[in-house]
Amino acid sequence: MRRSRSRSTASSGRRPRPAPTPLDVAARLLRRAPETEARLEARLVALGYRRETAAATVARCRELGYVGDAALAHERARALRARGAGRLRIEADLTARGLPEALVAEAVEASRAGEPEAAWARRALRGVRDRRRAWRLLVSRGFPEEVVVEVLGEEE
Repeated sequence: MRRSRSRSTASSGRRPRPAPTPLDVAARLLRRAPETEARLEARLVALGYRRETAAATVARCRELGYVGDAALAHERARALRARGAGRLRIEADLTARGLPEALVAEAVEASRAGEPEAAWARRALRGVRDRRRAWRLLVSRGFPEEVVVEVLGEEE
């Protein structure tokens, strides 16, 4: 005979667990993956919290350093750049996350670490000898066409 996993708290002598606070829920969501402030607020509202409660929770998370659009944008841009992504790919990713255009531009610029986009494109090409393959690789990774032309020369 199978035994049920759930037990009554009255019969086991344990007190029921208190409902999690909105801050607890936000922290749990942020443990899984970083979120923008707007996305975190939307997720809290979707979970049934009032918009005012969600906004106050996001503000508290910002105070505690759990969430911050600028930090998220810069970290995400740096991570994508380290994986060989170009400016267009990074801009698209950050814009899709709902980040403001000015913040996206700032994060993309910071991810370059003072080096021209062409230098990052050359890094992405390490080991690629075939010119057509190199062209496709750079374009698919989000490098602008003018950078691809600068690195590989005009297509024949």
